[in-house]
Amino acid sequence: MNDNEKEKDDSKFWVLIPAYQPDEKLIKLAEELSQTGAFSRIIVVNDGSSEDRDSIFSELKKTPRLTVLSHAVNRGKGQALKTGLNYYLLESGPENLGIVTCDADGQHLTSDIIKVAEAGAEKGVFTLGVRNFGKSVPFRSWLGNSVTKLLFALFTGHFVSDTQTGLRYIPRSQAPFFMKVPYDRFDYEFAALVNATSELKGNVREVPIETVYLDKNASSHYRSFRDSITICAVFLRYFGLSVSTALLDFVTFGVFYYLWHRLLLAFVAARIISVLYNFNFARSWVFKAKNHLLKQFAKYISLVLFNMSIAYAFTYLISHFFGGYVILAKIIAEGTLFLFSFIILRRFILVKDKPDIT
Repeated sequence: MNDNEKEKDDSKFWVLIPAYQPDEKLIKLAEELSQTGAFSRIIVVNDGSSEDRDSIFSELKKTPRLTVLSHAVNRGKGQALKTGLNYYLLESGPENLGIVTCDADGQHLTSDIIKVAEAGAEKGVFTLGVRNFGKSVPFRSWLGNSVTKLLFALFTGHFVSDTQTGLRYIPRSQAPFFMKVPYDRFDYEFAALVNATSELKGNVREVPIETVYLDKNASSHYRSFRDSITICAVFLRYFGLSVSTALLDFVTFGVFYYLWHRLLLAFVAARIISVLYNFNFARSWVFKAKNHLLKQFAKYISLVLFNMSIAYAFTYLISHFFGGYVILAKIIAEGTLFLFSFIILRRFILVKDKPDIT
């Protein structure tokens, strides 16, 4: 439906396409989607594209059942998706089953967009159109997906084969949840996937789709290194805090052990100092979970006591069997607990208040 048309929303699905600096491929995709009759509405969000793309959006507005929404300036893919979801919730009827998001660069085939929408509606679940990352995939796309797949598994305890896919089906009942996910740029899609998987207890469906890369994905605005850094920001902040905490802990431990020559006493004194430092910055800077202070601190102390017991035991055993290399033994022991602590903190202790899924 264009902006001047009014017709009953009696079809199953809508389509949402965020677009920044699109070309004629978007016009072709929109025409194909409209001609199928599978979608009652098509939403294209112009995310602050330059004036030389005005002709593209003017042509798009001629497409039946298509609405163009616009940002005055570029606000990022995540915000473009939220803008489209907000319009969808305001304008669609309760009989509508859901909305499918796809990219504007021609990487998603019309047949796959329909397939993902139908598969998601069949089960009424959040559904991903996943690609096969074989030899034909450009290196930067393979690298970005490999890194985020690993971090996604660490974050959630669930495996998703394509964390970066933009082809996703969202049931109408879950659209408010996805509007409340933080972040506005490419990091939004990863955060949305993490939060949805946690909230839905792994109930995310995957549907294989064709892997299409045009000119080695040159038209994509996903900047592999920088945006992977953005997507992985939580883990990187945790890593930086862990390094600084470890340095503080090792220095204080070394000082106390030198002064007292008492392993357990040095462990406890150093850990008290590092715990207060780590908890403060983990809560406010890494995970940004600023609510429920006492409850979080109680859980955090429980984790610290558990880790300290294991680390002490490992350090004692390693130093005992390898000739008294106490500091080296402590490094080995603490290193084995690094990822374990991150997963527990992220999933069970320093958790933000989450929006409800209705």
